[in-house]
Amino acid sequence: MIQTTHTIRVTPADASKVDDLLNSAVGELIPRAIALNHGIRVTRMGTGDYTAETAADVPCGYTVYEHR
Repeated sequence: MIQTTHTIRVTPADASKVDDLLNSAVGELIPRAIALNHGIRVTRMGTGDYTAETAADVPCGYTVYEHR
């Protein structure tokens, strides 16, 4: 079972802002992930729709990227 604790949805109106917004979301999640001993998963849900979340199944200190 995949357990996630904190999720931030990123839906940029301008494609040129995707990297900045995702980096900001990951930066916000880092302290939470460390406190929980989780890693971070960034998922592209669709065009212009992303989630960044702490994830128990990702090793602490790692960020993984995936597409759905």
